[in-house]
Amino acid sequence: LDPCAPLHITVGDGGNREKMAVQHADEPGNCPEPSTTPDKFMGGFCAVNFTSGPAAGKFCWDRQPDYSAYRESSFGHGILEVSSLTLLSEHVILAGTCAG
Repeated sequence: LDPCAPLHITVGDGGNREKMAVQHADEPGNCPEPSTTPDKFMGGFCAVNFTSGPAAGKFCWDRQPDYSAYRESSFGHGILEVSSLTLLSEHVILAGTCAG
């Protein structure tokens, strides 16, 4: 990994149609069986989610991606506040709560 590369912080997900919103699908026993994850919007089920990278040809990753520094499996949203050139803070509000 390039230590000079830009940093991207991703908070949230785009849904759970593949039923992969579990305690990290790459951990043993957490990858769902593709035939049990029908997706009416995609015309059935998708036995392969990834076409490139370390998970190519698989339904789930089998390890945490190298580019991933931290993972959290709860749901909610985040607010990233940039106060100055040297100070930023992140507030995460978990689903079903009023405060982060």
